[in-house]
Amino acid sequence: MTHLRLRFAAVALLLNTACASTPPDLHDNLVVPGKRIGVVELGMPLSLLLAAQGQPLRTASIPNTTATTYTFANGLTVGAEESVYWIITEDEQFRTANGVGPGVEQIVARSALGKPRCVESRPDVTVYDYGDVYFETGNADGRVKRVGVIAHQRPCAQQG
Repeated sequence: MTHLRLRFAAVALLLNTACASTPPDLHDNLVVPGKRIGVVELGMPLSLLLAAQGQPLRTASIPNTTATTYTFANGLTVGAEESVYWIITEDEQFRTANGVGPGVEQIVARSALGKPRCVESRPDVTVYDYGDVYFETGNADGRVKRVGVIAHQRPCAQQG
């Protein structure tokens, strides 16, 4: 019986050690500014994007570039050429660690993220840009419509 307990303890120790060295689980639906949304990461090679996400629902060329927009069933839209350079979601399953995501009130999103780098008013939406993450709110309802992470800062037309 003692021999069996020692064997069980050794197996448990090995499993704990193996778990400590495994990569983080990216199946968490997190929006991480400047890094990722869910399993899709900025800088991810196109081949890995398609392996992770499967066949896109739609693709469209991005005008005046050699890049393509890929729209996937899990609510992500991705801009990529050889690698991912922006990711957008309109799906409420994706949120930042402090709760910013589609469907959230604009005032909640702004209080969670602080002062934006710039704000851009458009006819239907207002864009709050923080440099490595941005969100758009509907002008009619004041709720976040989409959240995006980007590799490079967009130019600011209006300062926050």
